Amino acid sequence: MPESVECNLCGAADAKPLFRLRDYRLRVDDVEWTAVRCRACGLGYLNPRPTPAELARYYPGSYFTAREGQIERYRRQAAYVPGPPGRLLDIGTARGDFLAVMRERGWDVEGIEPSHDGGNPHGVVIHRVDFPSENHLPAAGYDVITAWAVFEHLRDPAGAFRACARLLRPGGRLILQVPNLRSIHSRWALQEDVPRHLYFFSPKTLAAYAGAVGLEMGRVVHTTDLFGGSGRGVLRLALVRAAGRSTPEFFEILRTPRYERFRHWPVLATLWTAVSAVEHVVLADRLVRLARISGQIVVEFQKPSPMTSSPSIPAKSSGLQV
Repeated sequence: MPESVECNLCGAADAKPLFRLRDYRLRVDDVEWTAVRCRACGLGYLNPRPTPAELARYYPGSYFTAREGQIERYRRQAAYVPGPPGRLLDIGTARGDFLAVMRERGWDVEGIEPSHDGGNPHGVVIHRVDFPSENHLPAAGYDVITAWAVFEHLRDPAGAFRACARLLRPGGRLILQVPNLRSIHSRWALQEDVPRHLYFFSPKTLAAYAGAVGLEMGRVVHTTDLFGGSGRGVLRLALVRAAGRSTPEFFEILRTPRYERFRHWPVLATLWTAVSAVEHVVLADRLVRLARISGQIVVEFQKPSPMTSSPSIPAKSSGLQV
């Protein structure tokens, strides 16, 4: 049976329903899950959500092998990490591909990955433990901690922030990439990876998490070149609904090859193509980033040094892509 939870950020039990989604990405089953937003602090989360035992089946081996051959994305991620090289810990490192890129750049690297399905083709140090519940790593042991599309999967983000604050050296930085709840991508294009995504963040809720553990939030970069985030698809979803079709049918059409679309739904496919062209103009990546409405954000935090009273990183950046 799914479990009901209170807000992980403020502990309140009063939440407003946002949307309902199935597992449209891997299609493990047809169970509908409800995303809610805390009325007190604004955190989004799945409630009720799968238990740990239930959630395991939503991460088949194909979930990890899909990351192979994405070296360019790992290089783009590396551009967000400030130098000079030091000791880096990557949370949710999967096969260690990102660690291999950072090792080539002179970093001393380690990773955390609870799953044993991904392998370790690069021979990097990967701690096969749950995070943050099983954390034997040294306090103040890392200059940088990264987590790329990870915190939304964790069952206890508050505990993860506490653990990162403990693991960072004074002056060290935590760099997170998470979906942005305040976006077309998340709220209206229905692009959240439910039920693997258990939490839905915004800059406001991330700042609250960080402040509770003594970290200070710096730049927030709206990005579309790591895991998407443009929100394109929202107008096509509206088209499908206007045609009297359901959300599951929208995702079926989205997955269908172009030539098959025209064979099965000739009129709808023609309209679909025209609306898609409009989306590529009004929701172009550059415009989405400049408007700061991307569904994916990279956020940097710093653990203050005892010798300083304020972080050296800027308070907030523009939406400029790194």
